[in-house]
Amino acid sequence: FILVPPPAPPQVRADDAMSGAHLSKDFFELIKNIGECKSKQEEEKIMTNEVEALRARLSENPATIGLKKSKEAIVRSIYVEMLGHSADFAHIHAVNMTQQTNL
Repeated sequence: FILVPPPAPPQVRADDAMSGAHLSKDFFELIKNIGECKSKQEEEKIMTNEVEALRARLSENPATIGLKKSKEAIVRSIYVEMLGHSADFAHIHAVNMTQQTNL
């Protein structure tokens, strides 16, 4: 009987984990644009466009979107909710994603 240590988990550099290297440049542009808004109306316009884009993206077949874009869409919907806007249409997609084994 030989004991074999478990494999080491993949190494994630601290700067990658904190920088959001796994998220798109488009997402960082969204965050930057919201931060630079001069009025609540300007933020509302950006968020309305984002919600519409997310709704369209999540209504597509997940197999055609790809796993990375699906995960980012869920992250973006969480961000929308954090800013006080409704993204309730994404809740079921987040639940369905928990069933995937290859995240």
